[in-house]
Amino acid sequence: GLLDGGADLLAAETLLYPLEAEAILTAAELEGAGAVMYTFTMQPDGSLLSGREAGPVLRELEKGGAAAVGFNCVAADAFTAGLVSKLRRYVKGPLVCKPNAGVPLIGADGIAQYPMGPEEFAVILKDCAELGADVLGGCCGTSPEFIRAVKKRVLP
Repeated sequence: GLLDGGADLLAAETLLYPLEAEAILTAAELEGAGAVMYTFTMQPDGSLLSGREAGPVLRELEKGGAAAVGFNCVAADAFTAGLVSKLRRYVKGPLVCKPNAGVPLIGADGIAQYPMGPEEFAVILKDCAELGADVLGGCCGTSPEFIRAVKKRVLP
């Protein structure tokens, strides 16, 4: 349906396992998708939740035709820029960095509250851009205000 509607880019986000990405890559090829971006949830050390190192997985997806690869739904913190630096060693094309607004705290009402504000988030993403992230954005706990702060700090 997305392709029939004219989508230029499909975004496969919050992937956990390489097999998910391989299935999406195969389906995208069969359906004639022009471009697909793949982002995984991963640990700050660059390992996927399945235990595999993310860098080689991203490199293989890139070789398979991915338009961009990287991560999303990872808490923005002091380690995020280091994760970008580590992944950049494997990825030649566009590297995606779309973290959460910190580690969520679950309130008494059961709703996640994200502790980070737009300015603190923007500082972290500026560091990520300087270390090689090409596509910047936000995941859980972010809003248009966060993206405006990133734009202001990264593209003064």
